[in-house]
Amino acid sequence: MKKMDSVFLKQLYAVFVFNLLILFIIALQYIKFLENIDGFFLKPYLIVTATSHFFLIGALPLLFSLLIYFTTQSKIVTKTINIILSVFILVVVKLDATIFEQFRYHISPIVLKLVFGKRASDIFQFSFTNIVLALLFIVGLVLLQLFFYFLSNKKVNQDSNLRLKPTLVLFTLFVLLSNVIYAWSDANYFRPVTQFKNVFPLYYPLTADSLMMKLNLVDKEKIRRNEKMTIDNESKNIKYPLNAITAKKSNTQKNILYIVIDSWRKDFMSEQITPNIYKFSKNCQLFQNHLSGSNMTTGGIFTIFYGIPATYYDTFTGQQIAPVFINELQRQNYEMLIFSSSNLENPPFNRNVFANVPNLELFTTGETPSERDIEINKKWLSNIEKTDNKKPFFGFLFYDSAHGFDYPKNYKLPFSPSLSEVNFLDLNNDYNPKQLINRYKNSLHFVDSLVGEVLLNLEKRGILKNTIVVITSDHGQEFNDNKKGYWQHGGNFSDHQIGVPLLIFDASKTPKIQSQQTLHYDIAPTMMKNYLGIKNNFIDYSFGQDLYQSYHREAFICGYNQRFAIIEKNQIINIYPSGLFDATDKKLNALDDSKINYDRVSTELKNMNRFYKK
Repeated sequence: MKKMDSVFLKQLYAVFVFNLLILFIIALQYIKFLENIDGFFLKPYLIVTATSHFFLIGALPLLFSLLIYFTTQSKIVTKTINIILSVFILVVVKLDATIFEQFRYHISPIVLKLVFGKRASDIFQFSFTNIVLALLFIVGLVLLQLFFYFLSNKKVNQDSNLRLKPTLVLFTLFVLLSNVIYAWSDANYFRPVTQFKNVFPLYYPLTADSLMMKLNLVDKEKIRRNEKMTIDNESKNIKYPLNAITAKKSNTQKNILYIVIDSWRKDFMSEQITPNIYKFSKNCQLFQNHLSGSNMTTGGIFTIFYGIPATYYDTFTGQQIAPVFINELQRQNYEMLIFSSSNLENPPFNRNVFANVPNLELFTTGETPSERDIEINKKWLSNIEKTDNKKPFFGFLFYDSAHGFDYPKNYKLPFSPSLSEVNFLDLNNDYNPKQLINRYKNSLHFVDSLVGEVLLNLEKRGILKNTIVVITSDHGQEFNDNKKGYWQHGGNFSDHQIGVPLLIFDASKTPKIQSQQTLHYDIAPTMMKNYLGIKNNFIDYSFGQDLYQSYHREAFICGYNQRFAIIEKNQIINIYPSGLFDATDKKLNALDDSKINYDRVSTELKNMNRFYKK
């Protein structure tokens, strides 16, 4: 190899070291989410694991650049590729750290679809300011790469000793030590170490449960206890419902209207924020302690219509299995009036909830959520005029403005001061949410005005008295209420993210306030039993109960297709796709494993797989 080649390789390595320092700085964002790491060896383990893991991630551009150089022998091409790859890695890790800080999950194909797909605003919403800052960050990184090369050209020469071999030896030892410790911890369910797998991105450490068992390096009693947390749903064969649905059709069929407001938290239903709905609630069954079956739109809508956990979401979508509730409405000749501000193709509700609905409108015109909300109101008011009075209808109105913190430009704002623009990159544990909350309240106030139009129209046309009106939300909305750095939804299963309003209007029922805990799982069976004449036991098609009757639950499954939890009265047991779990109280403070009722967890997990055929 030529003398100059050797210097160039040293320069590449120097640039790698500079980038590694930046990567380590970004990685500090993850470390603050590690809990219970004050033990004797835990902090040294943190140093060893973080150093080796991010060293490996940072080395990817270097390794690929070396391959390019040995292939092309072109320094210009190699530098260009190295700059592009280095910037890409730093941007991706920074984006992942930002996402993890607010939602506690990493970039994945699902997340990328939410960010860049047709429903990009489902969680991630980027303002003009966000986009400008992101571009400036990228440009800054590119300029920084050029500066690193400038420094390396000035400081690195043939005689420079960069201590490559000692560094590689140390890195190898760190990798081995980290993986051995993790393998033992995984076999013994030692959560202070296994939590690293959920916190660090692209972290796939060694596991060796069988070997640890053979070497007698495990606590066998603890293993038997933790095996109760095992999920067995390998079968994708579905039996839903468990038994054929039987119904006694009523001679006086009632219309059914679902009004769902995206991201509407239960303590934001009030006379000031939602005056029309609040007034309407005085004539309703009002469920004060109601929880969604998920903290995401996918799971929230799924549990409303199916009454079963959204852990079935992917399977049901893949097989296009519609809810028995919708099927029964169609069998009983209900006219379907489905209008959604958010498109019904992504998430693909056209392939699950509304899979069997003909002529389904997938999209609503409008550049903003508020424009689309106005449009679905127009469509509803137009179509309700054309309905056959001799034929019952099922209506579904899904409003999206509150999710996007949106309202029309000329809307008179009842709450101020209010943000003129939401910069989601500003949201951290120290952010004062007052103006953001006011903007959220203003968006809810606007949606309430649209709902008021719908309700008034039903009343004026004399339809309301024969219509069951269900008003609720898919999930809640958090504003760092527990001071854990969580914002919006999708990040945890606290009451702030899953607690939603629920009110049901039935003119034949005396208005009543219900204080018992109720769930989205209960809506479908309540409609099926009381208004569609279904005779089946609820267990045949749902996890719910009759909302109009008293009942008690010890625990329930809450989540979506990627992650779920077992919710109990005073604690949340999170079950991760990695197979790991942890427990917190309702304020998201970590709990010791001793607080977990493993028998109850085992029962809930077995029950969760009710519709999978063995």
